[in-house]
This record gives sequence, C-alpha cells and structure tokens, in this order.
Amino acid sequence: MRKAFSLLSVFGVATLATGSLCGCVPTSDTKGAGMPFVDISKPDKILMDGAEDSAGRVKLSLSTAPRQEVSVTVSGEAPISKVELVWNVSLPKNALVYGGDWERTYGDSGWFSIDGSSAPHDGWKPWYCLINEGSRTDGYGLMVQPNAFGSWKVEPERLLLSLDLRAGSSPVELKGRELNACTLVSRRGNDNETPFKAGQEFCRMMCPKPRLPKEPIYGYNDWYCAYGSNTATNFLADAEFIVSLLKGEKVRPYVVVDDGWQRGKQGCAETTADKRWAGVNEKWGMEMDEFAKRVKAMDAKPGLWYRPFLPDDGLPNEGLPMDPTDPALEARIRADVARFVDWGFELIKTDYITFDWCTSWGGGLSPVHHDLPEWRDRSRTTAEVIKGLYTALRESAGDNMVIIGCNALDHFAAGLFEIQRTGDDTSGNDWGRTRQMGPNTVGMRTIHHGTFYYADGDCFGLADKDAIPWRLNSQWLDLISRSGTALFVSWKRQFTTPEIREALEAALRRAAKVQPTGEPLDWLETIRPARWRFGGEVRTYDWDLPEKKEQ
Repeated sequence: MRKAFSLLSVFGVATLATGSLCGCVPTSDTKGAGMPFVDISKPDKILMDGAEDSAGRVKLSLSTAPRQEVSVTVSGEAPISKVELVWNVSLPKNALVYGGDWERTYGDSGWFSIDGSSAPHDGWKPWYCLINEGSRTDGYGLMVQPNAFGSWKVEPERLLLSLDLRAGSSPVELKGRELNACTLVSRRGNDNETPFKAGQEFCRMMCPKPRLPKEPIYGYNDWYCAYGSNTATNFLADAEFIVSLLKGEKVRPYVVVDDGWQRGKQGCAETTADKRWAGVNEKWGMEMDEFAKRVKAMDAKPGLWYRPFLPDDGLPNEGLPMDPTDPALEARIRADVARFVDWGFELIKTDYITFDWCTSWGGGLSPVHHDLPEWRDRSRTTAEVIKGLYTALRESAGDNMVIIGCNALDHFAAGLFEIQRTGDDTSGNDWGRTRQMGPNTVGMRTIHHGTFYYADGDCFGLADKDAIPWRLNSQWLDLISRSGTALFVSWKRQFTTPEIREALEAALRRAAKVQPTGEPLDWLETIRPARWRFGGEVRTYDWDLPEKKEQ
C-alpha cells in the first residue's frame, strides 16, 4: 500500500493562528491603513426580490466559535428568487478588488479598481471578494457547499451580496421550509501581509475540509494533441512514450483518454445518453476494461473523460437543456460511474458540468443567464439540486477514484472533487488562446491550490509539430511544472526532438514531486502574471513574445 502524504506535507499548509481569524472587528475599526472592516453580521439593509424584508423571512445568526460565521436562513410560504444584503461602508478610493468565478476563469480574472470601470461582469464577484488598499487585504465570502449562488459587489460606499435562490429560472417554492442558504465568513488581513498569503488563508476559512489527493497529480491527456481523433492503439503508444520518461518515479502518472472514446460522435451524439457511456465507438477499437489493464501494465493510472449531464437528445446547443431535477439523471450518473469503477479506472474528468444544464458560460450576477424551461421540482434551489448531483458523482466514485471537475461550479467542487480545472481551454494549435487562458488561470487561481482542491490550469499540448513555436510553448510548460499545480501533457511521440524530450522529462519529474505553491508577484498589476516565486527562486516569463515560426 502506498503511503499517503499528509495534507500539510503535500501543500505546505501553514497553521492559521486563531488571532488572524478576525471577523469580529466592528465596521468602524480603522487599525492598520485606515480601511474599515465590515461586520458582516449586521447588514444595513435586507431586500427580498427587490423589496424590504418587512416580514422577517431572512435571518442572520452569528457564531463566534471557533471563528465568526454568519448563517443566512430563509423561510416562508411565498415563492422567492433573490435576497440582497447591503452594508454601508466608506472604502478607500485607491482600493483594488478581486474575486472568484462561478466555475472557471476565462482569461479576464484579476484585480480591478473599486470604481468598477474596468471590471468584467459589471464588477460582480462570484462566491467571494478580496479588497486590498496597499498594506492590508480583507476577505468576504461564502463557505463552500452553499445552498444558494452568492455574488459580491464592492463599491466605494457599500458592499453588496446577491443570493440567487431560484429553482432554475423560477422562484423557489419553500412552502414554509427553512432554507440554510449559506454561511458567510470574513477575514481581516494582517498588516503588511501579502495579498497572496491573505488570499490563501481566506480560502482555507471558506473551505476548512478540502478533499485533496494523496499524491501529486500529473501525467498524459490526449485532447490537445488528438482532439478526439484517436484510436486506443495510437493513444497507448503516445502514453507509453510519456510514461517512459518517468522510470524510477515513486508516484505513478495518470493516463487520461479525453473525448472521443465513447459511443456516438465526439462530445455530442447519435446515440442516447444512457447508451453513450456503456461502451466504445468503432474507431476507438478497444473495450475500456482492456484499455484500463493496458494502462496499468505500463505502471500508470487510467483515467477517462465523461460528460455526465449531456441531454438525451445530445444537442445542448440546439435543443433544450436537460432538467437536472429528473430522478433518472442521478440514477444514470450513478450507473455510469459504477461502470467506470468496474472497468478499472482511477480518474474521471467530468466535463460540460455547468453548461449542459444552463447552456451558458462564464460570469455575471448568476450562472443562470437566461430563462430555462420550468423544472419539475421547484421546491429546491438550483444550488441544492446541482450540489446533490455532484454528491452523487462523488459517492459513486468512492474513495479510490479521483474526480476532475471541468466546467464545474467552483464552490461545489471544493470539498467534493480532488481536482478542479480552474480555467477555460488552452490550445494545442493556437498560442494566442494558451497565452490568454493559461497564465491568467494559474496566476489568479493558485490561491485555491491546496486550499479548495488540487488546481489544474489545463494541459500543455501540441496538435501539430509546427502549430506553436517551442520558444513560446516551453514557457507554458515551465510555469505549470514549477507552480505545484497539476501538469497534464498532450504530446505525440513523433513531435519530440532531443531538446523537447529533455524539457518534457524535467517538467514531468518536477510535477511528480511535492512542490511549494508558486506565487505570482505581479498579479495585482496584470491579468497575465509574468513574475513568479517558486520556493526560493524568482523567474520571469515573457507572454508578449511575438508569435513567429522557428527559423
């Protein structure tokens, strides 16, 4: 049996002193740099669907042991869609604001002026926000696994929290049930503490029990070198090349087959969803239990791609999104995952796990951007429904299979999934896309690594040997491999020169070992951090190198 690393040794987690878990400082406190710290237990206004909560349906309950937590509950007979909490506070005009994303970054995450003039999504920050005025960084947020979608907005004269309680696009019908919508936490930053350290510590407050893997996460994924056009034989040959670079490593790599193995067409379909994941297509050419055995025989851990919420018609862009309250969906998910376990797989990468029920991407006031067909069960909030399906995935996978959440709601992945894809797709043929998405998500979401889950900024890949110049792509490989986050490479064996082979081996061997989490040093100044501290070493990348072919 492999000895498990402790969470402290894997992620270098520092013990958080009780004295730094502030949250009990009154609004008028100005110690430090003059920035007031908001008492989240005492909002100045509570609105329900835009009107004052005169009936007292929203209640805030304060707990101070072992830290300040504010429970927000909602009850009553009438349907309800939204609760808003407003705190009046005068914040410094020079303050910068940072926050989460509903499911992953899209190349635009970062620190923005408090006036909101340059911030995406009208300044709304899903799940949590950090405020920095130069010498101190304070945090306000929801504990992970809430029963509502919560989004923050920071303005010079007030702090706002909007809670989406709908069931899809319809008001939730509680019918007298008391709903524990969420638990709020806050943290007053220590004076002269770096924003990065403050962010990490606040993430630990929001997620006191992350579900972290026992070993570093790294290996091979074929998406960005094959894009679904592959056979089991070719896949295994490329995977074996990658694994051969790692002889002697104690931690076995994962070998993950992405979209393209399943019945029907890539990503969507000609067969119904309940049949799609029961077997392979003719092109793939090998049963999946045999495939898993072949991967294990090369001393690697088999993984596969899975789209659990795919609608029965297979046409999420043209047809209607599926109803996630349909009991048949959960039953199908449990059966699919049990089958993958029986085949011998040790990892599943779940994809389109937000898009397939709401058919929208990215940020905004809520993940639900437009009207959805009415759900059959409107007694539970959207958050309760989706979180329940994530829990079904987790329970079906058991303790011996790890889950990568791709397009998964971030605050639900934290605590349930071991790994979370923190950004939109990079590319194996378009450096501009890798440059836009990759450095942004690794830079802006590294505070989640080891605090929420094991972060995955997406693959290093190449679809054609001339698609991306090595001098550009090698920077991306170097950053991921040193950051301490997950490294998956998408690389065909025939693309390899002696120089590339040496770089691939060095990067993979770094990723196979426990490393301190990389710290972006310029993340307050740019959405594409270039200066990094890796342990005791500082490195600088040039993401603005001109894209030209090798001479």
